[in-house]
Amino acid sequence: DLVLERVMTEFRKASASVEAVEKLVAALADDASAVTGNAEPSENVRVRWAEVQQQLSELASTEAKMRRRCEARAELEAVKVDLRALLPGAPEDSIRIAQEIVDAKGDGAAALEPLLAKATELEVVATYGVKMAEKVNDLLARLDTARQRLNSEVAPALSSVVSKLENEHAALEEAQQRQAAEAAAAEVQREAEAQRQIMENIMDANKQRLDALREAEEAEKRKIAEAEAAERQAEEARLAEDDMVRRAEQECERRLAEVGSDEACGESLVSMLGMAVGDFRDVVEGLEAMLGAVASEPADARLRLIRVGNEGFHKRLGRRPGVWQFLRGVGFVNYLRESLPPGLPAAVGLPPGPASERFLWLKEPDMMNEYDAWTIWHARLLKVASLLQQLQKM
Repeated sequence: DLVLERVMTEFRKASASVEAVEKLVAALADDASAVTGNAEPSENVRVRWAEVQQQLSELASTEAKMRRRCEARAELEAVKVDLRALLPGAPEDSIRIAQEIVDAKGDGAAALEPLLAKATELEVVATYGVKMAEKVNDLLARLDTARQRLNSEVAPALSSVVSKLENEHAALEEAQQRQAAEAAAAEVQREAEAQRQIMENIMDANKQRLDALREAEEAEKRKIAEAEAAERQAEEARLAEDDMVRRAEQECERRLAEVGSDEACGESLVSMLGMAVGDFRDVVEGLEAMLGAVASEPADARLRLIRVGNEGFHKRLGRRPGVWQFLRGVGFVNYLRESLPPGLPAAVGLPPGPASERFLWLKEPDMMNEYDAWTIWHARLLKVASLLQQLQKM
């Protein structure tokens, strides 16, 4: 935006100067036609001559820059045409497409690279767009016409004053040319610095974006690594806990064989007392709810089958000290899915699972054929449930 504003300001000033030159040359041409013989030109003629020379001198630097920019625009457009000829589909945005191919080292990159380098070099100088270059070329053509008229019509008719004025202005023009050259060099330097600053800003923005992307990638990698580490730790903890549970089950089976079911239940309740009060009450409450339900509905096989791998069971009861021994003492038996009584999975609506899946199953004696055994079994369940209710009040 700043470059465009500077270009438009320069164009407006140059247009005003060219218009002034055209008016001065037209007036001098009228004056020259009135000069006869060796008549001395009037003071107005001298003033106009000096003014037109001054205007042309002041325009010299701007004119040179304008011509160079117009030439650079024309050369750049020619390079774009050459690039389009080498690109598939002859795209309008040929520089960008060519840059992408060169960056990716794609097909034809070697042929595109020198043209792309030339286009990049010209873009720094060709600050005019195509339409602006046309306007500037028209303005320069008007200036050339006025200068040609000045040299061919006015100067010969005013030869007596021209020599003197030219000598007077020679030194001034030389100084002005030096100043103009210095100003032009400074302007080129400013434009180059502006372009350099733009490129630096683009590079800084790209670097910041790449740094942000790298940081995000690193953060994502760290997040994934932390999640994997946490998952490994959780798995290790689970395996360790499962191992501890298996050892506890083995010890339970040993004690059950040694002391019998009633004594095993008593020992397990004693071991539960080592838990925190809240945990103890949760366990006793869970066991009482389970056995109370079985005692209330002994014929409901669903209440007497526990899937050992159920996370809800493990979280509330299965991993607690003494629970496995207590359930085994009550009468629950450890089964694999494949060894469950025939018809039981279908009867309780058990979903499919691996043959090695483990269950605890409490078998109900046949009430019709073994009524006495069933009565003893049921009375024991009621007694254990009642004991658990009392323990909840501790």
